[in-house]
Amino acid sequence: MNSRHDNARLWASRRRAFTILELLVAVSVMTLVIYVLYALFNQTQMALRKNASQVDVNEGGRAAMEMIVRELSQMEVSGYPAITDVQTLLTYSGSKSFRSRITPGNTALLLAYQSEALTPEGDDEDLAQGFRTNILQDFTFTSRGDSGFFVTSYRVVGATNGIGTLCRYRTNGTLRVTVPGQGLLNKTDLFNRFFFEPIANASSGAFEPITDGVIHLRISPYDQFGRPLGHGSMYYDPLGLNLERRGATGQALFPVATNRPVDGTLMQDRDGQSQAQFYGALPSYLDVEMAVVEPQVLKQMRALPPAFQTNFLGRQIGKVTLFRQRVPIRDMK
Repeated sequence: MNSRHDNARLWASRRRAFTILELLVAVSVMTLVIYVLYALFNQTQMALRKNASQVDVNEGGRAAMEMIVRELSQMEVSGYPAITDVQTLLTYSGSKSFRSRITPGNTALLLAYQSEALTPEGDDEDLAQGFRTNILQDFTFTSRGDSGFFVTSYRVVGATNGIGTLCRYRTNGTLRVTVPGQGLLNKTDLFNRFFFEPIANASSGAFEPITDGVIHLRISPYDQFGRPLGHGSMYYDPLGLNLERRGATGQALFPVATNRPVDGTLMQDRDGQSQAQFYGALPSYLDVEMAVVEPQVLKQMRALPPAFQTNFLGRQIGKVTLFRQRVPIRDMK
């Protein structure tokens, strides 16, 4: 009797146990579930990291753009009287109030929009349409200050292989004669030679950093009708600015009105850009462009040997944020 009960309990226990095949199936299903969850977690983590990098770029770039736009919107002419150039015999409407140019020593960086442009099979059309040429300009302008006026200058400093740090330099003061004999000079000439130009050409060590990873900085003037003002575009406007346009060697490209002072000079610069100077009058608008790469890309680039950095950056168009804004100038005259 007891033996019969023992056999029954043994048979029941065997029926409740798992077979090896069932265990293998269960482990396989659990492994698959864990793998799927890990993949989802990994994708979520990558998205969070990308968003964090994008937020860093947007915050730094947006803060820099807001600073530039705010200060440019407060730009005013420096206010010193008209002056006649003894070489060209042209009368300029005042002292220098704005200057932009391609920063000397910087090389343009090409960014590939199309992957075919970077392959040996890429043709001339791919090369023409597959790239965007970045420009690194610096610009200097005047605005009203606490005890006279501000002179502010923006420049991309330490641009290695077309990428560097956006920096700013500002000074506040009035034009004071400190050297004997300078009091005999024209105040406009004095301001241009001893105040504006030294600030525009100041050493990089005088500039304070704002944001890193800048690969493109360009500023373009526009007239009251929204037309670009460049050395190669001629818009005659008797009620607007009187501009002289010159080639790379200084030759006149278009005639300038001689019955009124010259308000600005547009000279051909490198990479098809224009070097702009304005005196006693300012353009109606300034278009500001700035492109910033993600911090992780910047870190990877700087870890590479210099010979490979340009090619690496040229393939990172998707990791670049472009900021652009048109700034109306209140004090045009």
